[in-house]
Amino acid sequence: MACPEVGKRHQRFCVQTGNVINPETPEDTVGFLDDDEVLLRMDDTMLATAPHLSSLMSVLFDKGFRPTGEMPTLLFALAHLTNSYETIRMDGGDPKESFDLSAAMTLRHPVMQRMLSNQVASKMDEAAGVGQ
Repeated sequence: MACPEVGKRHQRFCVQTGNVINPETPEDTVGFLDDDEVLLRMDDTMLATAPHLSSLMSVLFDKGFRPTGEMPTLLFALAHLTNSYETIRMDGGDPKESFDLSAAMTLRHPVMQRMLSNQVASKMDEAAGVGQ
């Protein structure tokens, strides 16, 4: 899936592919964590965000929040990802390794597995014409 063109002389992040795109050379993409500047900014953002998301999730769970449905599950996943990342980094992991491990841990979490399973089942039903 390609990202649409943007103005010249500006790099931008393509959400669909996870790449940094330079519109002047669209075939020249940088993998999400292959660029040192991107990795540094991601590391700073994840470490700065983790305590805030952890605090937010504590308040939400105290008020009866449950990660059901797509958006609540994605919020939960973001908090889980940043918390896992922070823990791995504080245990001495380098940024890229920490991101890879925390992403794997988040994707394996039962809450995420439930959402992903539901999405796959929905797409299969849609493709088979079930419920139409």
